[in-house]
Amino acid sequence: MGRFTIDLHWTFHLWVWLIIFILYYFLTLRKREGWLDHRVIINAFFIFYLLFVFRFVFIPFSMWPNEADRVYFITEIMQGKLPTWWEIANINFVPLRSLMRTLSAPLVIWRFTFVFVSGNFILLFPLSIFVGLLSRKGLTFKKALLIGFLTTLFIESTQLLINLTTRWSNRLVCVDDLLLNTLGALLGYFVFKKYHRFFEKIISLFYQFLTWS
Repeated sequence: MGRFTIDLHWTFHLWVWLIIFILYYFLTLRKREGWLDHRVIINAFFIFYLLFVFRFVFIPFSMWPNEADRVYFITEIMQGKLPTWWEIANINFVPLRSLMRTLSAPLVIWRFTFVFVSGNFILLFPLSIFVGLLSRKGLTFKKALLIGFLTTLFIESTQLLINLTTRWSNRLVCVDDLLLNTLGALLGYFVFKKYHRFFEKIISLFYQFLTWS
């Protein structure tokens, strides 16, 4: 099948990060006593992290067909060979099925399985840490669970929408992602609870470095 792929160079995300951070900085300037505080530093890293997640889960994506494949596209319609909407949606509702399939694959592609599992597990790990650092009321287990679950649900729903809109199976919309991402967010919660002073110390060191004169 013909398709064309939309991708964004990593420098584009750096420019987006810079623009968003500058807007955030000046919009919150009146609320600060000085030109810099710990919260600004945390948000600078947080914005960068969110853009990284965006790139990881949504970019690149493909669309089908493009202009050059229009004749091929019409031929496929006439022959009834187009994929169904369910095939395009690319959904798996069965827990652990995708994971077990990848684990039962030949050893030569296990490294892709490792990337799949570790990537989904680590993806939202920093989210709980950032929320813990930014939250004035503190981070609870229930809040970390809810944030991890709802964030993943939003990601999977958006991936499904992209699949249906572009008519191409860009991402697998999988319940295993929901489980792994949420577990990763919970792991981040436990790590933050145990080492929150360490993370606060790192931010303080950045602050001291940037304000040193």
